[in-house]
Amino acid sequence: IPLTVDIDAAKLRGVLAKLGRDTARNPVDSKLRLVHLVPTGTRSVEGRRLKEVVAFYELSLTLRKHVRDPYQLPFETIEPKVTEETLGKSIVIKRGSNELLLYNSSTLKRTFHVATGASSYPTPLGRFTIVTKQRNPWWYPPQGSAWAKGEEPVPPGPGNPLGTRWMGLSVPAVGIHGTPDPASIGYSASHGCIRMRIPEAEWLFDHVDVGTPVYIVSA
Repeated sequence: IPLTVDIDAAKLRGVLAKLGRDTARNPVDSKLRLVHLVPTGTRSVEGRRLKEVVAFYELSLTLRKHVRDPYQLPFETIEPKVTEETLGKSIVIKRGSNELLLYNSSTLKRTFHVATGASSYPTPLGRFTIVTKQRNPWWYPPQGSAWAKGEEPVPPGPGNPLGTRWMGLSVPAVGIHGTPDPASIGYSASHGCIRMRIPEAEWLFDHVDVGTPVYIVSA
């Protein structure tokens, strides 16, 4: 007597929904961290999601045909948004040796000599980001700074303390900028900012974005 298989669609969908929840995995993006002073990405991980509709129809057919072989669940791969290869650019500033290094992921792209803060106004250490970029900026005396007391704002042009480019960091009154005083490059001579030669500051300005990580270390 031929027998037919009756499938409870609701129960099968319920089983697959539970399997989908139990086996789902969110993707994990790669994140930057400093390892031996080199920006290094953590391992990214693919995510996965059960193709419940496909599994429902394939399992229904398998059950109706009395197939006893193991069934391989179909999954959709979810790629992470950021991998070790797509981390993008970052900057490492070595305060002790007055160097600025531009990286793309973990690959060093260019090294610059810079000036950093004098001992009385040290450049802060830590992880920051570029939060603003300005071409031909005005210079305004930092409020509350004794060294700037009585100073007047300086418009764009020759002699502007910021040169022609300003890349402000996520720390008050500190940024990367050009300087009309190239003789200070290589020394601890600023009031906390990172000074660059004007052509080099212009080049860097064109090769980084708002949000670029900046690591300042004591090395």
